[in-house]
Amino acid sequence: MIQMNKTMRDLLTLLALSTVLGISAQAVLPNGIGLKTEITIVGDDSTGVAVPSVSINPSGDDAAASNISLINAHSAYETNSALFFDARNPEDYKSGHIRRAINLPVHAFLDSLAYLESLNPDRHIITYCDGEDCNASIDLAADLKMMGFSQVNFFFGGWQEWRDAGYPVVSHP
Repeated sequence: MIQMNKTMRDLLTLLALSTVLGISAQAVLPNGIGLKTEITIVGDDSTGVAVPSVSINPSGDDAAASNISLINAHSAYETNSALFFDARNPEDYKSGHIRRAINLPVHAFLDSLAYLESLNPDRHIITYCDGEDCNASIDLAADLKMMGFSQVNFFFGGWQEWRDAGYPVVSHP
């Protein structure tokens, strides 16, 4: 019985400490820890297969990062109205990527801050990765929104859908 009381007391102490740390982080971090993040299920991807995708809004403002269809991503590419970021690792990027895309692996985001700070925060940015089995483009889009970029989309169909559509790519066997 005494051991059980000590265990309960330890659990309550841990819970209280976690709560204090969470509230402190929320108060200190510039955009908080995502308490205002909106997650919305949107319809079908451009292949017509129902897939879950999300609208990400880490800063809580009105403009969320959201999924962009293959047709709209290609239109932005054709008019050169968007900057494409490949969120995959450098090896995958080197084996093939969307022409004119810049490799910005989500795991190396902090290494790219100097470059990102040189960009116009109102520039339209489209992130992508391998396809529906990869969430790196969503994570990168959220990071870019938190950094202050106002027009960010993630292309959930990614490299696979773009390549399969026959759109411009750079491939190295």
